[in-house]
Amino acid sequence: MPISIEIIERDAPRLIDLAKKADISILKANLTNHQAKVALCLDISGSMSFLYSSGKIQTLAEKILALGCRFDNNGSIDIFLFGQNPHRVGQMTLANFQDFIPNIEEEYPLETGTYYGKAIKMIRNFYFPEGNGDSRNSPFAKDEPIYVMFVTDGATSDEEETQNQLKWSSFEPIFWQFMAIGKPRKDVSGEGLSGFIGKALATDFSFLEKLDEMKGYTDNATFFNVEDPESISDDELYDILMAEYPAWVKLAYSKQLLK
Repeated sequence: MPISIEIIERDAPRLIDLAKKADISILKANLTNHQAKVALCLDISGSMSFLYSSGKIQTLAEKILALGCRFDNNGSIDIFLFGQNPHRVGQMTLANFQDFIPNIEEEYPLETGTYYGKAIKMIRNFYFPEGNGDSRNSPFAKDEPIYVMFVTDGATSDEEETQNQLKWSSFEPIFWQFMAIGKPRKDVSGEGLSGFIGKALATDFSFLEKLDEMKGYTDNATFFNVEDPESISDDELYDILMAEYPAWVKLAYSKQLLK
């Protein structure tokens, strides 16, 4: 069962409105009383600097924690980071959330490079250590699913590894919600110098779109893009996060990935 609204209001009143908004989206998705472990995987490549220093990533993490509290009675979410290398940094909880992101910034400086595949392998190995994050070609079942919010502002340098990891993870009870931050290059118009500069500053998210369309044992990945994580309302964010997940949950049961 999820953490009660009363406990959230007592221990983390700053999250109470978020938790109530998450509840509305969960109810619309017919997932009331659904149990899952929620994780947040954050890009720490150098281009993310402003998103961290401005507090936007801390705010986003709080929104994901509020969702996690409505899915998990531990009142926590697991936090992972990736840039050149992947890192597991522990749990964000009702007790430590207020300065969690600034604190981990001090321990994990921004890195050069962006490698999705390394991060996906680390997360798979953490939740399903029996497989060591390696190839999998048959269903592997657990009692509850893992919901991973995967946040990035750039393309990856290990596309083949990422595709393999995602394909292998489709045999596991894990769902990947990719969120890209930034203006996609395909949406930049204009000619001459202004058009050139606009395209140079934009990001190519075509690979994430490809991951969204990949076919595996289950369709366990989806993608959306925002130019700024604070440009989307809380209600809309939670509705997006619950858009494709319910169908995957049903499929995971039918494919013997959930007991």
